[in-house]
Amino acid sequence: MSGNGNSGRTAQPAVLHLLQGNRSKRNPKDLLEEVAKPAVPVEAPDKPDWLDDSAGREWDQLIPALLALGLVTRLDGQALGQYCEAVAEYQRFTLAIREINNNALTPRGGDVQTYRTGAKDLSIWRKLRNDAQRRADDLGRQFGLTPLARRGLKPAAPQGELFPNGPRDAAERYFT
Repeated sequence: MSGNGNSGRTAQPAVLHLLQGNRSKRNPKDLLEEVAKPAVPVEAPDKPDWLDDSAGREWDQLIPALLALGLVTRLDGQALGQYCEAVAEYQRFTLAIREINNNALTPRGGDVQTYRTGAKDLSIWRKLRNDAQRRADDLGRQFGLTPLARRGLKPAAPQGELFPNGPRDAAERYFT
């Protein structure tokens, strides 16, 4: 059925409208009010206790940047934790593949698995690494963490001075 609540693109938060230059031509006053009083306050979620050390470091590195952009709330803890876990797994599998390749009797033993029949396939390490990369990319897009997700983001233009040099200098001369 056309025209139902699931039709069309998903709505973007007001902060993204502002960062992208308000291409949708929404009322700037409404956007600024929505950013000033978001439905869910911008706040760092609690770090999940199930994150390992590597994922925890990713979390600690990521949270300040997301807070500065206003793109994270207390409700985002699970998705952000899954992203950090996927990044940590990607790093771990990459290091495992490198170690296997360095110690293998056959070159690229961590990348290619050879069966007894002589058939070749991607190794389980490479498949696990590819899966971790896919999960990190999918979850990272939700927070604008991939180049493609950030492509449309432009920082808001800085506001110019209220009084240009001439009136400012005159005001300083007469009121100081």
